[in-house]
Amino acid sequence: MKQIVFILLLGSAAVSCQKSKETVDSTASADSVEASAFTAERDAFFSNLTAPAEAAAQIQLSAAEFSPKLMNDPKLFTQYANNEVKAAANLGVYLSDLNYSIAYKQSATTKEYFSAVHELSKAIGGEAATLEFLKKRYNDNIAQNDSVKTVLNDLVKKSVGNLQGTEKERLAGITMGSYQIENLHLALGTLQSYPKDILPSDARQVILIPLFKMVLEQQRNVEDIYNFLKSVSDPQNPDQNPNYPYYAKAFEELIGIYRKLDVDEKIANNQGAELMNDAVVQELSEKVNAIRNKIVSAE
Repeated sequence: MKQIVFILLLGSAAVSCQKSKETVDSTASADSVEASAFTAERDAFFSNLTAPAEAAAQIQLSAAEFSPKLMNDPKLFTQYANNEVKAAANLGVYLSDLNYSIAYKQSATTKEYFSAVHELSKAIGGEAATLEFLKKRYNDNIAQNDSVKTVLNDLVKKSVGNLQGTEKERLAGITMGSYQIENLHLALGTLQSYPKDILPSDARQVILIPLFKMVLEQQRNVEDIYNFLKSVSDPQNPDQNPNYPYYAKAFEELIGIYRKLDVDEKIANNQGAELMNDAVVQELSEKVNAIRNKIVSAE
């Protein structure tokens, strides 16, 4: 009898161990899937963003005049520096504005924006010695526009790229997300303000189509930003990610506008130019500017 009981207990323990193992395996599998999803979103985010100077160069090629009023005042950097999330977000805005200034060879303006970028890079944890070295390189090369571009590319790598894979990775995501929004803000602002009385409408359209096409092609980047910010944010803990509910809704609406326009299909069929009208530019601008206004606000 004792032998039978022992066998039953042994069998029960074996079943219990098996179930426990299955639970552990199931949990590990779920964690693995979640980790893989995050890795995919992160890789997509960092891989697909526009290269630092590309958007600004495209604006400059349109022959539009340099417009400081489209940029965020570099003197405002002090109101962002004490909050690392705000610092990261506005670092992205200033990086975009700095590219824009360099593209138009505005040395005085470029110097102000470089200083703002330098200070906010420090605020989010950039290595002080490296940043000071880059600042010296910048000051040594301020008269040479191409050299300044090289310093800027290194600054992006050191202040943002080095955060990838660290505990501050989400700050890099916020920076590059706001960088993308400012690129769109500058491009759409240029499209809206481009003179209509200098060239015939068809000639004007030919000049602006490449810039508008660039705006349309940013749909994938906007989606990558949204997915990345979701992956590193906790909607139940807004103190950890300020304004998360706002950004989630705003990016969803911006993505909705892109999808409503059937951008991918139009571009695939070489019909992107058909979308270039004041109403479409206005609709995209309003949503981009709403997000941008939230980023540059002091709150």
